[in-house]
Amino acid sequence: MLFTERLRRLRAVHWLAASGAIMALEYYTGPFVQFAILLVFPVTVATVVHELRTGVLLAVLLPLLRLTFFTTWPLPSSWALAITDALSDIVILVGTAVLIDQMVRQEQQMRVLQGLLPICSFCKRIRDEAGDWRQMEAYIASRSAARFSHTFCPECGRRHYPEMVD
Repeated sequence: MLFTERLRRLRAVHWLAASGAIMALEYYTGPFVQFAILLVFPVTVATVVHELRTGVLLAVLLPLLRLTFFTTWPLPSSWALAITDALSDIVILVGTAVLIDQMVRQEQQMRVLQGLLPICSFCKRIRDEAGDWRQMEAYIASRSAARFSHTFCPECGRRHYPEMVD
């Protein structure tokens, strides 16, 4: 199973809980120990599960939330430095969300059938990785974006429905 397929099983509660835990860790360790890099994980999950807009929104909100922590920490730090740090975190996290979104889109486009397919020459069923024989349409549809509609060619029409086809 592909990595993004595993991530899609996660829900909003998972990346929200991860975000909350990381932000709590950030707050309780104070301004001198930073875990901002860990924010890549909830941003990645949010982007995969809910697409780019949600990932970018989270990538902007989390560093801004962390910036508010400086109002509660008693330290002589400059606001210019804190804002620069927050902006650099935003840029990195938004870039991560964009790259993850591109990766997901490419993975979806690359999901094509490759290699040899063991197919029965009589019933046209295909043997899958587990050794089960599956109907060709079901096999291909589960591994690609192809959809099927059934009809018949003129030759088969004349053979099977001679009264309906010229």
